[in-house]
Amino acid sequence: MDEIYLNWDKMFDEAFRIPIHEIKNDNIVFSGIGGSGIVGEIANILGVELSFKRKFTGKESLIAVSYSGTTSETINDVENAVKAGSEVIIITSGGILEKLAKEKSLKLIKIPSGFQTRYAFPYLFTPLIKMTTKRRGIKINEMELKEGVIEAKEQIKADATRLAELLINRIPVIYSSKYLAIAKRFKQEINENAKHPAFYGEIPEINHNEIESYVHGPSLVSVIVESSEIDKITEDVLNSIVIKPYFNSDEKNISSLLALAGVTSLEMAKKLNEKPDKLYNIPKARQLTSNLFKIN
Repeated sequence: MDEIYLNWDKMFDEAFRIPIHEIKNDNIVFSGIGGSGIVGEIANILGVELSFKRKFTGKESLIAVSYSGTTSETINDVENAVKAGSEVIIITSGGILEKLAKEKSLKLIKIPSGFQTRYAFPYLFTPLIKMTTKRRGIKINEMELKEGVIEAKEQIKADATRLAELLINRIPVIYSSKYLAIAKRFKQEINENAKHPAFYGEIPEINHNEIESYVHGPSLVSVIVESSEIDKITEDVLNSIVIKPYFNSDEKNISSLLALAGVTSLEMAKKLNEKPDKLYNIPKARQLTSNLFKIN
């Protein structure tokens, strides 16, 4: 199963060819949850300044991302944005959101279906980053997203094996500053694929409170996704496991470090005899949320 992440270069190739839309407004609001939501936070690493304050006045553009198209919270945001007269752009593989886009004549970006959301990152991220960097006038090298996976592939395999050994049966707490969204994604992958507890936190904030918890937290293991000099302070204080970026390019680091997160979580799942695709608690939470928002 590791290959699904290590083959992301092929998915990026396909994603580069997905048609996108022009964004009309400078105020770009993002809506998404879980594996669909993290793409917005990661996009902000590249300076696109997405807002997560989902209050709609009609003067903003909402980009709503839901791989399944059935995420209740995202559907609710789309409905509120439509009522306010905001521009709405939907990225989805189908579901209720595709239906809504067609019924309301909203801008739709249809992506390939058939994957778990967390495996489909290239399809979700690429259209988002192409649209937003164009609107912001930011030049990025899209091909580096693909190249990051290709060039780091062998190192990712080796590092994932090492990390899985170090993290298993402990509680990883993953920290970063600039790459906080990547730390969050590491946590999510370990939770969902390995069914294993993991948490994340932001440097330098945690240096003023959370680092004291390690005095009575022997089961915790600090992991740093290194992204700036200030991260090294936390590394030194907590004697952390360090994940060093493979490249000097943010684009390459985004794809390669997220692939590392995925493969590491799958290696942990193997050690725990867990099936990554099996879900125990999420389906019930989704159904209860759907009931709350009255989404059918």
